[in-house]
Amino acid sequence: MGRRTSSHRTPPPEPRPLKKQRTLVGTTVRIVAIVAAVLVAAFGASGFYFSGVLRDGALAPPTSEPDTFELEVVDAAAGTLSIEGPEDHDQMDQPGIQGVAWAGGYTTSPDLVRSSVTDGARIDVRSLGDGPGPAVGTPVDLDPFAYRGDPLEALGIEYENVTYSSDVGNFPAWFIPGTSDTWAIVVHGKGAPREEGLRIIPTLRDLGYPILVITYRNDIGEVRDPSGYHQFGKTEWVDVAAAVAYAEENGASSHILVGYSMGGAIVTSYLTRSPLRNRTVAAILDSPVFSFERTIDFQASRTDLPVLPIRVPGVVTQFAKWISTWRFDVDWKATDYLSQTAELHAPMLVFHGTRDTSVPYATSVEMAELRPDIVTLVTTDASHTRSWNVDPDAYETAVEEFLAGLE
Repeated sequence: MGRRTSSHRTPPPEPRPLKKQRTLVGTTVRIVAIVAAVLVAAFGASGFYFSGVLRDGALAPPTSEPDTFELEVVDAAAGTLSIEGPEDHDQMDQPGIQGVAWAGGYTTSPDLVRSSVTDGARIDVRSLGDGPGPAVGTPVDLDPFAYRGDPLEALGIEYENVTYSSDVGNFPAWFIPGTSDTWAIVVHGKGAPREEGLRIIPTLRDLGYPILVITYRNDIGEVRDPSGYHQFGKTEWVDVAAAVAYAEENGASSHILVGYSMGGAIVTSYLTRSPLRNRTVAAILDSPVFSFERTIDFQASRTDLPVLPIRVPGVVTQFAKWISTWRFDVDWKATDYLSQTAELHAPMLVFHGTRDTSVPYATSVEMAELRPDIVTLVTTDASHTRSWNVDPDAYETAVEEFLAGLE
């Protein structure tokens, strides 16, 4: 009798319940959606936050003088001052001439002797110029403008207080007489006082130019721009034009414009827009803002995120600028003077330091490359608007030779 055989079949696997599959897919989709929403919200919040930083740091005019005397004299050896402050204080570790201010006093330090850092605090040892300095323990400030007060107080140069009128109001100015019928009009930078221009006044005065050192809209104590913000030349050029008109009413047949930082943007804007610009025979610009957008990009690239120790990503900067366009009506194109070089005609002497961390040196290089026929670029080993401070003799010689070449 033969063996009976039987076939054994493995039962097929039970199918995964469709409900579980759908639940897993649905959960994954929800997680992805939540993560995406969080990332979008974080991106939007970052852009909005940095648009506020842009407003506070670049657009909003100051309403009062900044806090002063943040540093301290810790030693006053013969002929030197040792000044202590935070390691990252922007006036510390700066070579060249520097003013030292304290309550009731001011002196000029000819140079930085040495600088060192211990436990996050920096100590600058500076040479002491003529006259008494502050005592040990005195709170002080370091002043890049090197002089304090009006032209008579600071330089012993006689001047007059005058007023000129623009479309938004009246503005005070210092007038220093001269023998030429070409006037020099000096335009300070954002948030700076007229004292910023004191460093170039002796050179201009010695060359015979009458000098008008002006204020303009959004200066502390002066009328505001209708927008409420700095416009980096888009509207302020009108105030320069009004100052030029004042000069012409008082005997000027032509003029030279001097601009520092944002004042350089205002001067350049004037040179592309004003009906009076054809009577500009020259411009002298120090660390000029030739592109507001490029300046913001440059500063953002050097800024850390509030929480993470990384630089602000470029995509966040772009989004913050886009938000600023509608939040604060920023006109990036109007303040990009590198795209308006065809409108320029006057010879320009441009000083810019390679150590500038406020305005990119590269924009001055680009301006010189775009208009080599009219732009003379003087490159220095200086930080923002300090080319005179690190080598005043070379600075003044460059100014003298440039202006002599106009004749």
